[in-house]
Amino acid sequence: MNNNSEKGIFRKIVGAKEFTLIIALALSITVFWLINKNYLSTNNIRNIFNSAFVMGILAVGTACLLIGGKIDLSSGNTGMLAGIMLSLLLKAGYPWVPSFFLILLFGVATGLMNAFFVNGLKFAPFISTLAVSAVYNGFALILTKAQNMPISTADYPGFIKLGTLNLGIFPLPFSIMVVLLAIYGVILYFTGFGRRIYMTGGNANAARLAGINTRRITTILFANNSALACLAGMLFASRMNMASPTSVTGSDLDAITAVILGGVAFTGGTGGMFGVFIGIILLTSFQNGLVVGGLDSYYQVVAKGVLLIAALILDYYRENARLKSLKTGETAKEERS
Repeated sequence: MNNNSEKGIFRKIVGAKEFTLIIALALSITVFWLINKNYLSTNNIRNIFNSAFVMGILAVGTACLLIGGKIDLSSGNTGMLAGIMLSLLLKAGYPWVPSFFLILLFGVATGLMNAFFVNGLKFAPFISTLAVSAVYNGFALILTKAQNMPISTADYPGFIKLGTLNLGIFPLPFSIMVVLLAIYGVILYFTGFGRRIYMTGGNANAARLAGINTRRITTILFANNSALACLAGMLFASRMNMASPTSVTGSDLDAITAVILGGVAFTGGTGGMFGVFIGIILLTSFQNGLVVGGLDSYYQVVAKGVLLIAALILDYYRENARLKSLKTGETAKEERS
């Protein structure tokens, strides 16, 4: 291999969004380890993984939606409501396995409703899903009377094990998150459906002219997102041995932050699951580091907001660079012709 090709490969690696994220992750871990040597202990690493899976599973659906040019702000409360509904079914004596899949179907139904608002009624997804989120939050408070709902470990040991089992240092829900990221990464990169998602998010009008049914793509992505949100909510209820009207809420914003940090453009059409995975770990380890470092909880909220703003600024500059690169390429093509 000659020097020029080696330099070309090096520039590709150094210029990759994922490489920048890995450097930021390494620096963040180093700083927090220097502040508190227990930061890299086995127990704390497992705590980081336990904290990551809800946001991570939400991030899978959010990333697909954003790549497809849409957004859903109801996924956090969808997951919360899913945990509550499952708890009610278990309390009524229903077996947990069919109840689990029934709630996943509920997620698909809520996603189809969101898709109808966006595709059928032409509502802006930002506003319509925000309204749906408020409705779900109200239902959750009504169903629980604003109280936590315990799930009996003795009656449903299999369900509780789903959220509490550890595979070595890796909690089972975190392993499920990683598998989902891998599956959806393959779908996005190596299938025709994945390419149609990118085309829909990059330029919906051009995608339609190319024969792509963008309404169908959007419908599938909304249904998928809500089903994944229900999965996250039920896994969280399993881990905590209870459903709560405050669980999962807010994790959707964390998921959006992680996804944008991971290189998915807010305007759609670019990004991938490997970057999203690094964004998830970066955000979760950062939040955990603030706790381990002893930062007051109020400042932790401020820090999370600052990180979201930083992610949006990064996305702005990345998108401008991408558009500039496309424009330069088109100009060079015109000059050659």
